[in-house]
Amino acid sequence: MKTIAHQLVKKFSFAACVGASVLAISSPAVQAQEDSKGNIAILVNSLDNPYYSAEANSAKAQAEEMGYKARIYSHNEDVNRQRELISSVVGQGADGIILDNADSSASVAAVRYATEHDVPVVLINREIPEDGIAIAQLTHNNVQAASQVAQTFIEKVGESGKYVELTCNLADNNCVTRSTSFHRVLDQYPDLQMVARQDAGGELLKAKQAMDSILQEHPDITGVVAGNGPVALGAIASLEAAGKSDVVVVGIDGSNDERDAVQEGKLYATAMLQAQELARQGMVQLDAWLENGETGQPERQLFRGILITKDNASHVNGFEYQDN
Repeated sequence: MKTIAHQLVKKFSFAACVGASVLAISSPAVQAQEDSKGNIAILVNSLDNPYYSAEANSAKAQAEEMGYKARIYSHNEDVNRQRELISSVVGQGADGIILDNADSSASVAAVRYATEHDVPVVLINREIPEDGIAIAQLTHNNVQAASQVAQTFIEKVGESGKYVELTCNLADNNCVTRSTSFHRVLDQYPDLQMVARQDAGGELLKAKQAMDSILQEHPDITGVVAGNGPVALGAIASLEAAGKSDVVVVGIDGSNDERDAVQEGKLYATAMLQAQELARQGMVQLDAWLENGETGQPERQLFRGILITKDNASHVNGFEYQDN
């Protein structure tokens, strides 16, 4: 738990960044800063990606609702950029950090740096391989989500045929877990043959290009298993351009674009990751730590994915499952 003196030092540090003159201390902006509970830095990947945008905005809204000032930063999955941002926000007096990290293993040092400077870190979406550095690590249950999607895929394509796997980003442990979980289900069927596997980097365009190439060699596939939403949508774009409307595509993420594709019959199924709820809970637990010195929860926590098909796609909005 932080001392009153420590909190005052942090607030002064942030206020000093607002303006260079002493007169700025009495400005409305600085007064509002002094009235807040503290300053929260939210670091995520590219905000062009709807998943990262949803979690960042949800964390910010929760922080502000709880009386904090919050600012969003994008590290663009660059570990050097992430290190610089964390060093900067720590130096400016951040009271806490919500982080969707750039690389699980490479982020350990950056999280440790913040912790050693008395700035607690809550990890969301991606874990790090060490305990006791972050105060909480909130992630999606990728094993459950991928297994459920794979079983739904089998129910549609059957127990034989040829399929393709497009992974999302094998530098991301979440994507590795999804792929492994897919295969724990799919590999039980010896007559279901994977004829190609490529890492599409989690991007729609790369997935389309990969699928274009694969279709030239394997035009008779019956299905595509995609590691995330943009990859699934890229595969669909390629299949549409090739005039193949009977290939079953499944994915994981649950963006609004995926929801629409499910409703249109282009994407057979996906698993919606609860990005907003994950981010909100991360902020709730960071607040508990700042107020009481503990979260009241275990460090590692899993959030279930929600299987999305035509039957329930209308409930999806911004990575949140809503009752209509």
